[in-house]
Amino acid sequence: MNSFAYPLTESPTRLCGSRGRLNPQAVGWSPQPHLDCTINGHLGRRKRWNHWCITTPGWMLSLTQADLDYIRYGAAYFLDLETGQAVAHRQLSLLGRGCLLPDQPLHSHQFNHPRLQLRCAEHPGRARLTLDVPNIGGQPLQVTLDVQRPAHLDSVNLVAPLGPRGFHATCRQLGLPINGSVQLGKRRYHCPPGQSFAAMDFGRGVWPLRSHWTRAAFAAPGGIAGNFGSGWTDYSGLSENALWFGGELLHLDRAVSIEQQPPGNASAQWHLSTGDGQVELSFSARHLHHACPRLGPFYADTQQWFGHFNGVLRGPSGERVPVDSALGWLGATRARW
Repeated sequence: MNSFAYPLTESPTRLCGSRGRLNPQAVGWSPQPHLDCTINGHLGRRKRWNHWCITTPGWMLSLTQADLDYIRYGAAYFLDLETGQAVAHRQLSLLGRGCLLPDQPLHSHQFNHPRLQLRCAEHPGRARLTLDVPNIGGQPLQVTLDVQRPAHLDSVNLVAPLGPRGFHATCRQLGLPINGSVQLGKRRYHCPPGQSFAAMDFGRGVWPLRSHWTRAAFAAPGGIAGNFGSGWTDYSGLSENALWFGGELLHLDRAVSIEQQPPGNASAQWHLSTGDGQVELSFSARHLHHACPRLGPFYADTQQWFGHFNGVLRGPSGERVPVDSALGWLGATRARW
């Protein structure tokens, strides 16, 4: 497995060659984004995905933009944690109209449709995230958020092969401080300083027709955060599992077990653990968001729970780091796409 940390001044590493074959030098992980995910060939099988999740003590926001070659997709979900009110809107767009997804993680992206306009304008060290949905649950939703990217904050950047022809590249950025506001109908929601965070999930690749995965993530004050996944890169020997302590990333080589006990019970707790005690967490879900966009035989069935993580992590020197009611989410997806 490659482990690399390139200076940002160097030219980006190419994910693929001119014929669309995975570049062996790109395989591995890095704490900094430094990848050009241009994918040649594989027409109809390429996947591009940008997902944002915003967590604050009073509300959460999930934004998704995807390009599956044959269709483009934009979605927004807003949850008021105090009242339990939730609204959602998703929009499909054929032939790539109004959808721009870049080949590098820190470049701007946008989804333009009369019923959903999502824009992320990237600037050095920060991003401006805006959303306009004229009708979501019978009322308008407008979002204006400034996302900060502190220079010391690491991220998970992973390239993994998926079978003989498939591959996956991702950039997971967690614990990004935010400020700004959300306007839903007549009510305005703000971002409490020091307690409001953004997470960005950038994914590019040639993925299997049938896919399934589980992912969990959280961020807490003090630069503590975690990203855990299973079912996606299990057979590649590579892992996206990572912890953040003060913004510095600790990559986990061990698998993280993510199980609901008892299984199938929507209100049951989830347990996340490693065999060495590095991660011992429980996740208590407060709200469930289910989305299953379809186009003919293709679909992506996702259940995303929002709630709190509690438990203990072990820091880089083995120190005990408590996690107390950290806001986050856990999602399980099965797709045929």
